[in-house]
Amino acid sequence: MALIKLNNQSISAVSALPSGIDTGKIGQVVHAIDKTVGSFQLATSTLTDFMTVNITPSATSSKILVRFDTYWGTASNQNYPYVVLRRDNNDIYRANNSGNRQSSTGGTGFLGGNGLQCVSNEFLDSPNSSSEVSYVLKVAGYNNLVFYKNQTDDNNNQVMSACSQITATEILA
Repeated sequence: MALIKLNNQSISAVSALPSGIDTGKIGQVVHAIDKTVGSFQLATSTLTDFMTVNITPSATSSKILVRFDTYWGTASNQNYPYVVLRRDNNDIYRANNSGNRQSSTGGTGFLGGNGLQCVSNEFLDSPNSSSEVSYVLKVAGYNNLVFYKNQTDDNNNQVMSACSQITATEILA
């Protein structure tokens, strides 16, 4: 590849990229946020709905970038909350099983008392549809222990709370 040396005049004259370079464009952005705090028991390998965002792609060639941040706390040791990203009722971003481990999109490691951890991830999906699709974040955990959504444990020593969110961005072809 040859090097091109530009002078100041040629830089100011550039008004567009050369043809054939795909820059992509944003079609729409749909966002859901959960500011509520609460507690619930997550059974091992039983997926529970956590957050959902719906988007209708403008063309079957569109891609959807899904990004999420979730916050979890526990009052006990040996809790490992994890999340799974699904489109409609199908897993779209989930690891293969490995031994006795649960497969997931992401999760926390060891979470002890008064801890607050974030599970964040993003996935570029090709739904091949111009009908509404639902991106659902599901959660599960180990040991059937209580988890706290968007907060540290529920006792009087609560340290902090947070917000969880999911965003779907349409990338036009």
